[in-house]
Amino acid sequence: MTMAYILAVNPSILGEAGMDTTAVLLATCIASFIGTACMALMANMPFALSAGMGLNAFLTYTVVLGFGYS
Repeated sequence: MTMAYILAVNPSILGEAGMDTTAVLLATCIASFIGTACMALMANMPFALSAGMGLNAFLTYTVVLGFGYS
């Protein structure tokens, strides 16, 4: 439950860059599931993995909105 905010914040940040928020939400869910399953099954560690917010914010606010890239 600690990382549940990522499912709401990640699509809203990347949506400002012009990405489809539904697609970003689905990609975040799938990537989080795969990362957590790999960590559980291969490393036998009880850690949940998900997207990092720093790179998403950098891409949206600096690269896309700041420098004008699409």
